Amino acid sequence: MEPLLDALEEPDKGVVRHAVEGLVALAAGEPRVAEALARRLQANSRWPVAYALGQITRPSAACLEVLVRGLGSGDQDVRWATQLLITDRGKRFPEVGSRLEALLGDGSPTQRRMAVYCLRDIGAAGAGLPAVFLEALRDPEPLVRVAVITSLAKAPAAGAGVLDALRGAAADDPDTRVRNAAAFAVTRLSDPG
Repeated sequence: MEPLLDALEEPDKGVVRHAVEGLVALAAGEPRVAEALARRLQANSRWPVAYALGQITRPSAACLEVLVRGLGSGDQDVRWATQLLITDRGKRFPEVGSRLEALLGDGSPTQRRMAVYCLRDIGAAGAGLPAVFLEALRDPEPLVRVAVITSLAKAPAAGAGVLDALRGAAADDPDTRVRNAAAFAVTRLSDPG
C-alpha cells in the first residue's frame, strides 16, 4: 500500500492514475486503505489523494472541498475526471449536490461551469434543479450561461418559466454565444418531435 500512496505524489499522470487504480482495487478488501488516504488528505490536501479516497468511500467535507477545487483546475484531465467522480457521488450522496449548488454562487467561473455539468448529469436533484439553473442564467460569465442553457435544453420537461427565461436570453443576452445557444434551446424545447 505505501508505494501506491507515495506514487500519488508523482508528477507523472500515468503513475498517479495507476496508483489510484491500485488503491481502489486494494481498498475492496482492505479498509486500512481509506484510513491511510484520509490521513494523507489531512496532511496535504492534494487532488490525487482526494480523488482516490472519493472513489473508495463517501467523501468527507474535506475530501469534497479538494474535489471541488479540482473542478476549477487548469488541467482539463483533472477537471473532467473530477466531474465524472463528483457526478457519480452526487447520485448517491445528497450533500454533494448541495455543495455543487453552493458552488454556483461561490466558485470560480470554471468551477461554476463544471458544477452545472455535474448537476445536469446527476439529474436526480429533482424539482429544485431548474430554479438553481434559472438563477445561474444571470451568471456574469458567458460560458456558465451557455452551460446552463445547453443543460436546460436537455431537460425532459421544461416548463413555461424555463422557456420564458430562454427566450429572454435569446433576445437580450449581451453575448452572442449565449443568444445563439438560447435560440437553439427554445427551438428544441418548442418542437420536441
